[in-house]
Amino acid sequence: PEEPTWMYSTLTKYFNDDILFQMTNVAKDSEKTNVIATKVEDDWIIAVLEKHKTPYQLLQNLGLGKNTDELLIKVVRDDALIITWVKYMEAFNKRYPEEKTTMMETFTKAFGDDGVTKMLYKSDSLTKDLATQMKSTQLKMWLDSGKTTDDVFKLLRLDNAVIVYRFRDEILFETWVSYIDAFIKANPDKMDAIFSSLESRFMDKPFNRILNEAKRFPSMEITASKIQTDKIATYLADNKAPRDVFPILGLNREGSDILNSPLFRAWMKYFETFKMRNPNYQESWFNAIRPGLEDGGVRTIKKAMQNPSTVEIGKQLEREWLHFWLDNKIFPNEVFRSLDLIKAGELVLTGLKFKRWTAYLDAFNKRYPDKHATMIDGLSDNFNYRHLVRMFKTAKNDPNTKQLATKLQDALIDKWVAEDLKPDELKRILSGVDSAEEMIKRYVKKLAG
Repeated sequence: PEEPTWMYSTLTKYFNDDILFQMTNVAKDSEKTNVIATKVEDDWIIAVLEKHKTPYQLLQNLGLGKNTDELLIKVVRDDALIITWVKYMEAFNKRYPEEKTTMMETFTKAFGDDGVTKMLYKSDSLTKDLATQMKSTQLKMWLDSGKTTDDVFKLLRLDNAVIVYRFRDEILFETWVSYIDAFIKANPDKMDAIFSSLESRFMDKPFNRILNEAKRFPSMEITASKIQTDKIATYLADNKAPRDVFPILGLNREGSDILNSPLFRAWMKYFETFKMRNPNYQESWFNAIRPGLEDGGVRTIKKAMQNPSTVEIGKQLEREWLHFWLDNKIFPNEVFRSLDLIKAGELVLTGLKFKRWTAYLDAFNKRYPDKHATMIDGLSDNFNYRHLVRMFKTAKNDPNTKQLATKLQDALIDKWVAEDLKPDELKRILSGVDSAEEMIKRYVKKLAG
């Protein structure tokens, strides 16, 4: 084996390996000392190899094995410590081929399979490509070492992260299902046995969670879908109420894409069949879907309206929300906020959501005449007078909203009159607002009367 030169031997009389390493890294940054520092580093590597220090031990000595914070960034940016460590690992693998190791194996020994997995999922735009590559490397490492799907379940500590109804850690769970996919691709004859084992091992809710995740992978999609269809048939045979089946299938996790979900369509068929078998069952499908949606179902309905196959169910959902608000006596100004109309700003009068709100306003006034609300009240509860003046001016420039804007301007002036707003105070409030002068003149004229 190659022996360290006199420089290294001399320096180690005064400094230990770790201090010497830090000194050489600083020296490498200077043009004057770079050549010497690189030579000392090479000698340092030779000396450490002689001591048979493993890449894992060196990772710890260099302070790289303490935590995963910024570790990927250091790899991407060719951090000096990482460069030296990789250089040492390559030299170690040549010197001790029977103990050959990799970056992934060493990181795993330092942080555990679960720790590395979480690190890879924390990647940002800078480390995304590296993390993607390392995720594949991780799956291959498990596969090459003969790990079963149960082995990886335990390596990721999912046996500690799963509770009766769900998996606590989504990152570890998704990685595990990715490995099931990789394992089945390598062992297609074991697919049925794996799913059979999973079904007997987990309760319905977490098992359906596994099936839903598995359906994302082409290798498992058909099998997982068939198993889920069979499960739904057993729920019907057991006469489970649709509202109970909804979360069991994991539909409460679908979010705003739910109306386009094949599983949701299967559940809707289940709902209709259940109602036919149980004619006294009166509960609406809306009661099951509502808790998992944003208030008003704004994003869900918008997405549904963009897809011809879901337009009708989107309209149904819209009507159900209106009935829900009415039955619960939700005031129009609150519904205005639920529909996110404030974000529309000056263009609020031009959108479909505003039409939806005005339809609710009319329905509310018919249902609760003693609580009569006006359009101008709803707008002024959510926008100040400066915003309203600009909004109505913008709307008057649009032929589609010109008539409505004119009526709202009149209503706003009437509101000022009712509030006995002094002209000077109004001028102060609207100071600097384009088109305010016209509204102020109309108001003064109205007061003069």
